[in-house]
Amino acid sequence: METTKTIDIRKVRTRHSIIEAFMKLLQQKRFEAIKVSDITNEAMINRATFYYYFADKYELFEIVTRENLLKNIRSELAENKNFCENTLKNLFLSLTQFHEELSDMCTKSYEDVASGTEAILREEVEQVLLQALKSRYSSKSEIETRSSATALSWMLYGAAYEWKSNSQLDAEVFFQQMMVSIEKIINEQ
Repeated sequence: METTKTIDIRKVRTRHSIIEAFMKLLQQKRFEAIKVSDITNEAMINRATFYYYFADKYELFEIVTRENLLKNIRSELAENKNFCENTLKNLFLSLTQFHEELSDMCTKSYEDVASGTEAILREEVEQVLLQALKSRYSSKSEIETRSSATALSWMLYGAAYEWKSNSQLDAEVFFQQMMVSIEKIINEQ
C-alpha cells in the first residue's frame, strides 16, 4: 500500500499568513520592537498557533531570511558549479540584491536586521564557494578548500554590506574596483 504525504492547505495558509504579517510589521517597526502579540494580531491567529509553527520571532526571522531572501544566492549555486571570478561577481551581486530587498522590506530596522542575517548569508555563500572550489580544485585538501571558501565568503559579505552602507557606485562597478584593488595589494603594486 502506497502512502503519500498530503499537504494540509490550512497549515500552509496559516504559516504563510504568519510570515506575511511579520514582513508587513518589519516595514512599520524596528525588529526589536516587534512582539509575538503584534504578529499574532496582524495574522489574526492566537499565540498558541504562532508557537505551533515557530519557537519565537528569531526563528521566524531566520526562516523568512532563508526561504524568501536567499533565492538568488541559491540559484547562483545551481548556475555556477565551477569557481571563477564570475562566480565571485555573481555572488556579490546576489548579496547586494539581498541587501537592497532587505532594506526595502525592513525600512524601519535595516541595520538591526542586516546584522542578524550576517551568519546566515555567510554560511550560504560559503557553501556555494566550497562546492565551486572543490569542483575546480579537487586536488586541494579539505582544510585548504574550506579556509579559502570561508575567507572569500567573509570578503564578499563585507564588501556587499559596505556597498549598501557607503557606496554611490553601481554594484558591478564597485565589484570590479574591489577586485582591481585586491589584485594590486596581492601583487604589491
